[in-house]
Amino acid sequence: MDLLIRNVSHEGKIVNIFVSKGKIDRISDTVSESDLQGIAVLEGDDNYIFPMLHNGHTHSPMVLLRGYGDDMVLDEWLNTKIWPAEARLTEEDYYWGNRLALVEMIKNGTGFFNEMYMNPRSMVKALIDFPLKARIHFPLIDGMDVELAKKQITDCSLFFENTSWTQNVKGGVALHSVYANSEYSLKWAGEYARRNNLPLHIHLCETEQEIENCRQKNQGQSPVEYLEKLDFFRDNKVFAAHCLWLDESDIDILSGHGVIAVHNPVSNMKLAAGRVFPYSKLKDKGVPVVLGTDGAASNNNLDLLEEMKIASLLQKHHSGDPTLMSADEAFSLSSGPVVSQIFETGSGKIETGSDADFIIINRKSLSMTPATNIKSNLIYSASGHDILHMILQGEILMKDRMIRGEETVVEMAHRRAEILLKS
Repeated sequence: MDLLIRNVSHEGKIVNIFVSKGKIDRISDTVSESDLQGIAVLEGDDNYIFPMLHNGHTHSPMVLLRGYGDDMVLDEWLNTKIWPAEARLTEEDYYWGNRLALVEMIKNGTGFFNEMYMNPRSMVKALIDFPLKARIHFPLIDGMDVELAKKQITDCSLFFENTSWTQNVKGGVALHSVYANSEYSLKWAGEYARRNNLPLHIHLCETEQEIENCRQKNQGQSPVEYLEKLDFFRDNKVFAAHCLWLDESDIDILSGHGVIAVHNPVSNMKLAAGRVFPYSKLKDKGVPVVLGTDGAASNNNLDLLEEMKIASLLQKHHSGDPTLMSADEAFSLSSGPVVSQIFETGSGKIETGSDADFIIINRKSLSMTPATNIKSNLIYSASGHDILHMILQGEILMKDRMIRGEETVVEMAHRRAEILLKS
């Protein structure tokens, strides 16, 4: 059924947005009696409407590991908590972990997410009931074992042969990192992505140790230089998560290949990655930047509005420049035309003909009061809890903070986590 979102505040005006077949049919100042025939109505109550949010890097099932092993050194956290728990994950864990993450993303206004995690088939299945837009990357992580790499590559090829993709859910190939993937798998992935027009997704330059180890093993090359030598970037669309420990030559290489840097400020700060994301340098060299939450084991939530605030404040504090990464700029890293073009999710605009992908913010919340500067309130004051409704391609996924099936998902996620973390 077609949808009318009645009386919402868009760019300072109260408007009515008519949606048909998942797209904005028209935006009008008025509504007539005939307009209401055979159409569903969502009352906007003068609340604020914005385009949906995009999560540029996350590991969805890690919501089951939320709060497990916090306040630990990275190596100890990985080796004694995360990796042992991940080794115990079952099909049920993946499925309910994915569904819990999808509910949390909807609650926080995320309409698209760029996924990197094991068992991607489970996420494709979970998306049937919660139809967000997504890029599901098949993960390769061979631990430098070429024979294991060959097995994973076979599974990756079968995954793409047997998965039916939709307009909203598409695929890609993920490599964990230069320290967890062999040269064999990195080379194969670069070529496979080029041949099949698939994006690549990789953790890159997250820690100083990663840089030092790579230079020691690869004739002094940084991870960026090493990947360039392997033709990983050439003619590929690459999402590089973290990108903290970069020098000028690394940034030039990323810029030259159009690599997209994904900033994950909360995770980087929590795990004490040791360096601030070089936002100004990347921006000056024309490297596209988007925002991600990383997984909930290292964040510990999937709230992109919170991520925007912290990203902005971190840049201001570190640089001593309070004008750096304004509220508008922080918002553009996760919502709007530029990020929508990067992720191929539509126009990112609220205009006739665009996909009907919206979040509606509660104008009466304390965080949005007074309404001196709406965008400033949204970034520096609000959180995902201030989002009342979420609409994706004209379908109401959340109304008045309620999501169909949420209680069952939460109950099952509690059960799976209790079993997983007590094993």
